[in-house]
Amino acid sequence: MNEAAQGRTPTGRPERRAATTVHGVVIRRSDFRESSRIVACLTRDHGRMVGLAKGAHRADSVFLGKIDFLNEVRATFSADRGGLRLLLRAEAMRERRALREPLRFLAASHLAQLCDFAMPDARPAPDVFDLLVGGLALIERCPPNAIGQVVLGLELRHLEVLGALPDLERCTTCDTPLPDGAFRNEHEPGLVCRAHATLPRLAVGSEVLELLRTLRRTPGRQLPAIAPPVPPRVAAPLLASWFAAATEQRFRLRALLFEHC
Repeated sequence: MNEAAQGRTPTGRPERRAATTVHGVVIRRSDFRESSRIVACLTRDHGRMVGLAKGAHRADSVFLGKIDFLNEVRATFSADRGGLRLLLRAEAMRERRALREPLRFLAASHLAQLCDFAMPDARPAPDVFDLLVGGLALIERCPPNAIGQVVLGLELRHLEVLGALPDLERCTTCDTPLPDGAFRNEHEPGLVCRAHATLPRLAVGSEVLELLRTLRRTPGRQLPAIAPPVPPRVAAPLLASWFAAATEQRFRLRALLFEHC
């Protein structure tokens, strides 16, 4: 085995690996023993990073108030030596206090779960990170009655990042335009025309399609200003079927969120 593989410099001394400082969002925390916490951050340039914050539960901890859920932080993790990293330092860059309101908290937590699922470990994922940070800002600032449509717009963009967003304009089977509604077949995510809809035909109404198309082409900052032709909860089951097909997951906070949107 050569010196590089052994983690040694050409002089034979052990190689000193550098710590990593990242801009991230805290998306998970779990207790570790009596006084410490394991903290997971999503970052733009290093994917998901997880580290042990020693003594985080102590009253005099340097991490107190800095590693709260959904905080944006500048965090320094120890070098990767094949085990759990240490979280060495954390500086709170942004505390999103408005997200403590119940409905906003549900929406933000749901978005965090989506992005956590899509984020790789220790690999860049700028699209996912930008969606998370931009989405949290929208959820934080939008009027309460616009939260549902904002979440649907973010979900459409998330499906696109996953490569799992069906064509909203044309039949997935014959490429026929779908101007006045569509159908979907059981166990198939795409939209189809009536000629290619199998029994039982599952209709997707024209107003639902209009809403999704509008959300898809509207810039993120303008999502709260849309006047939806139907309540967002009417379109929510269709996207739920797309997420189930793409991820084989059911995101538990989503149903609760759309009960109130």
